[in-house]
Amino acid sequence: MSSAFTAIALAAVAFAMCLAPAVTIPAFATRITYLPDIPVIDQNSTSISLSSLRGKPVLVGFMHTMCKGVCQMMTRKMRSVASALPPAAAADVTMLLITTDPADDRPQQLMDYARSQDLPNNGWILATGSRANIKRVMRIYGVSHEDTDDSMMHVMKMFLVAPDGSIAHVYSGMNASPRAVAADVASLHSAPTAPSAKADSTH
Repeated sequence: MSSAFTAIALAAVAFAMCLAPAVTIPAFATRITYLPDIPVIDQNSTSISLSSLRGKPVLVGFMHTMCKGVCQMMTRKMRSVASALPPAAAADVTMLLITTDPADDRPQQLMDYARSQDLPNNGWILATGSRANIKRVMRIYGVSHEDTDDSMMHVMKMFLVAPDGSIAHVYSGMNASPRAVAADVASLHSAPTAPSAKADSTH
């Protein structure tokens, strides 16, 4: 084969590649799951993977048991959401509180906090774990995870995660209406499939 013919053939291949449609990565291949396969430890000292919570709606908040202000207010907001849910939806949702300070908040501290906030054991998970794993979870939710001497880290958002692990809504916790959040939870409960993500929505 002559060098001229080879050059022409290579040029033709390059031209054909330029005309070929661009390859796009399916959205599902890059979509973040907010219930990843990361192990945590609940208030009963039971190790669970967050991925095991997929299959039904999960309302997620962050807290620190030593926080007597914002964290307790956010916990009460989540409790109000749970109280506003229709019975069927209430039985099908997980209320997940994740500590921002796993070094201080071990299972016993989480259990004491749950009791002080009148949180039922059924349907509520208060999660701690290794510092590395909790940082990974915080990073996924966009929560600051830098080491700091300020243990009173306040996360003033709630995250409604759809059964497939995608984000359905993000709420400004202080302004969120418990009834509106409960309606969103109930809509996920009754939907045949999870809706597309609508991040940073507020009520």
